Amino acid sequence: MTILEVKSLQKIYSSRLGSNQVQALKNVTFSVEEGEYIAVMGESGSGKTTLLNLIAALDTPTSGQILIDGKELASIKEGEVARFRRDNLGFVFQEFNLLDTLTARDNILLPLVLSDSPLDMMEERLADIAGKLGISQILNKYPYEISGGQKQRCAVARAIITNPKLILADEPTGALDSKSSDDLLRAFRDINAGGQTIIMVTHSTSAASRAGRVLFIKDGEVFNQLYRGNNNNEQMYQKISDTLTLLATGGDRL
Repeated sequence: MTILEVKSLQKIYSSRLGSNQVQALKNVTFSVEEGEYIAVMGESGSGKTTLLNLIAALDTPTSGQILIDGKELASIKEGEVARFRRDNLGFVFQEFNLLDTLTARDNILLPLVLSDSPLDMMEERLADIAGKLGISQILNKYPYEISGGQKQRCAVARAIITNPKLILADEPTGALDSKSSDDLLRAFRDINAGGQTIIMVTHSTSAASRAGRVLFIKDGEVFNQLYRGNNNNEQMYQKISDTLTLLATGGDRL
């Protein structure tokens, strides 16, 4: 089942007076099947974060379409966008975006609280997710009392607690050390194995090598795609490195 369709997407940013224009995305087209784990890579300024923001309905395209589970984002009324985002999307950010005035428990439960979910359901879901992510023992602590890796696993728990259609992760390992990064990527692997669809923007070749497909963006366009197939992580790492070299040197698509 196709969960995300991106069709002929363009995004042009204009200065206030319209004298200068920057085309961030040019005719981007791809689709994502339910249960896929996709990494999006490209040099700084290539358009990958713009793409993620458009999929997240945090920005609107200049032209083209984005459909999530068959619903076109442009058709959603302005007053309903926040609810659609909360009900269908989960977010994991580089800087965690946890609220320091709330405990880890309350940070994770916040999306369910905002949707008026029953308390017993919230507690049941929290216990299950916290156990799987190894954060049960820190739920009553505040963000400033826990490590970066623990903060990010709390952020992942918050993202998946609503059972979203898509997890959108923006450089989720960017602020983590190597061990915490490995722990997080193992958590992503397990979450994806459970059927969760993940789209992750990353600069990390190691992080991308864990994905099932890697989408490369260059100058606002899809440059290439790599599929895992029968490749292991080490083979994916090498293929990704080769493609990144082509990106940097201006070579042709593989």
